[in-house]
Amino acid sequence: MGNLFEGRVAVITGSGQGIGKDLAKYMASEGCKVVTNNRKKGSSMQAHDGKIVKFTPEEEANIKKVIGDADSVAEEIIAAGGEAIPVYANVCVKEDCKKLIDAAVEKWGRIDIIINNAASTWTGNIKDMTLEEWDVNIQSKLDASFYLMHYALPYMVKQHYGRILNVASSAFYGLEGMAAYSAACSGLWAFTKAAAQDLAKDNITVNCYTPLAATRSWFNMLAEYRMEGIPTEAIEAGSPAGMKVTPEYMVPAIAYMASEEFTTTGIMIKVEADGSLAIYSEPQELNPCRKDCLKEGAWTVDELRDVFPNQLLKDITIRKSTLAVTKSEY
Repeated sequence: MGNLFEGRVAVITGSGQGIGKDLAKYMASEGCKVVTNNRKKGSSMQAHDGKIVKFTPEEEANIKKVIGDADSVAEEIIAAGGEAIPVYANVCVKEDCKKLIDAAVEKWGRIDIIINNAASTWTGNIKDMTLEEWDVNIQSKLDASFYLMHYALPYMVKQHYGRILNVASSAFYGLEGMAAYSAACSGLWAFTKAAAQDLAKDNITVNCYTPLAATRSWFNMLAEYRMEGIPTEAIEAGSPAGMKVTPEYMVPAIAYMASEEFTTTGIMIKVEADGSLAIYSEPQELNPCRKDCLKEGAWTVDELRDVFPNQLLKDITIRKSTLAVTKSEY
């Protein structure tokens, strides 16, 4: 075992399976004491409620690598010589977030690291979205990140140390069929930057990363598309490389961002399972146009008919998320 996190205590939400599972195991192997978490005991091969799909043998083997629950992951960590406790909790619920922080403090006397990994996603056109589906996306990613920080910060401020990682995705660009999830990810980036400034003097860093790996949802998506007659060869060819690799290859980079050595704060980094790393640039103003309205009056419609296409929108491309290949492309 390593010692990158010796003496440190982490809460990693959604660590019963997928990226969170591999991250919890890796951090524990580097000396971290970990609260493992997911909503309920047990785990299914099927990612989406109400949909039963058939997998290829290779897909089934890969899904078995990434599924689990808080108990099974904690047991793996302990069997490998690490320390962990499982806590079943729904991060959409304030009281459950408090329970996660309380468990860490009661067991080990401190909380050093929060990784807001858990999230719910709803896919489908916004025309079909219910109020409940909107709420669960916003609550599980944006609200939950604040809830965990709210309950942990009194301890972190007192000990003058903390590392907080919020997990977004490239959906922050705006992903077709995932409007609520896109909104939550975009909001999370702004929240991260603001919180980082608020907490810098307390030696608490707050950063964001966008992971991409082959998880249960990826393999379920392939199976669903096959059922609908969409060739998965085309899906895989058009999807980002990181989406096709299981998470264990990406977790060292994520873990390093949660270590004492990593002191940068207020940034968002792309971390993908194929080995890709990149930092996202800050938003920039492009093609500035100005009229001195106090002297010349407001823009006229005739002026705007010229300014918009020929100056303001010149050479502008609207970027789409490359998180997934959508059905509309087939």
